[in-house]
Amino acid sequence: MKTKLVLPEETNDWFHWSQSLLDLYSTQKQYFFNGHHKVSHNRMLDWILAQETEGINLVMRNMLLDSILSAEAKCAGAGSYVPWFLYNTETNTPIRGSSTDYLSASLLASYSESAKILFQHIYDQVGPLTKIIIKDSYESSPVIKYRNSFCFPLTIDEQFHRVIGHVDSIDQTNPIVIMIEGAPETIGEINSLLEWNHSESRPVLLIARSFPEEISATLATNWIRGSLSVLPITYGTSIESINLAADMVAVTQGELISAHFGDIISSSILNRDKWGNVDRVEWSSRGLNIYKDVNVDAHVNNLIKKMKSIDQEELQSVYRDRILSLSNDAIEVWIPSSEKHVQKELDSIIKHYNGFTVSGYVETSVGIIPHCFEMAAKDSANSLKEKILNIGGFLVGVNDGEVVSSRRR
Repeated sequence: MKTKLVLPEETNDWFHWSQSLLDLYSTQKQYFFNGHHKVSHNRMLDWILAQETEGINLVMRNMLLDSILSAEAKCAGAGSYVPWFLYNTETNTPIRGSSTDYLSASLLASYSESAKILFQHIYDQVGPLTKIIIKDSYESSPVIKYRNSFCFPLTIDEQFHRVIGHVDSIDQTNPIVIMIEGAPETIGEINSLLEWNHSESRPVLLIARSFPEEISATLATNWIRGSLSVLPITYGTSIESINLAADMVAVTQGELISAHFGDIISSSILNRDKWGNVDRVEWSSRGLNIYKDVNVDAHVNNLIKKMKSIDQEELQSVYRDRILSLSNDAIEVWIPSSEKHVQKELDSIIKHYNGFTVSGYVETSVGIIPHCFEMAAKDSANSLKEKILNIGGFLVGVNDGEVVSSRRR
């Protein structure tokens, strides 16, 4: 295989293709990949990733993707406007408007009537500044729910659930919350807690990685008799539960019982300094809801800072889920999993509205957009222009005249 140098001016195909992205700001396009999709500029990444590219065009495409993601990191939602400012230079004066102005402009940013209707309902019922959580649903139509509790992805102990009869939900009022790192091995380790619960009759939420059969059977049998009210909840071994203890401590204001702190379960389980307290808990198939009036802003802000400091999407997703679990004043929008386009369009409308409220708006040739979108997209587009101008050429591998690989110089 031989190599040759290809100069930037010989990459006209990519420039024509990237200019064609500007069509998405005025119309929808369609593509087929695991189904039929309609997209506008709000789903710029989906459209770009759906196009087949190779060689030099692939290198240039990846540079554009990096620029879009850079703008997204600066201001969520701004990445979709990078291609526009790559080819358009405008100077606009930021304007402050009313909430109804921002609503109208946000709705204009989407072609999805379903997403517009959902956001209008949210705006009318609770206002758009409430935390909004978009979730997959297996229902036939979207559902909007108000959440006034902390929600954690925890499950009830399976054997306990089988013995008491597979109930759909369980409530506890004013329980103490005890969390164990790892798992108790014998009933003797928690016997003092069971005796306390029997005499005091105050509910106990007992959280551990797992429970042996002996403990599950004892708790379930006495639950049915009404002599014990200890609810065993498991957090398992999934990546989502690795840092669960820190989040639970922030909400319940208890302490983790852990061998790393020198704790022995049998002697620490009645240490009231380790106990957390909440007003009410409700377990269902969707997780554990905890009701308590407590400020966890400092903990959430720390998680947000950590999330912004990492680049891996998988880790960012874990942090986002933790932050959402710690939101006890939020709207949950359950959208059928078959309507992913509605989820993405609603997410885009929300990002536009948030951008308007933070920075006001600017009137551009492509419409009214948040001022922070313009600044972030311009910055990333200008940086990409500079990189392109500084490219001396591409070293490409050729085999019988066919380009098989390439890299920048």
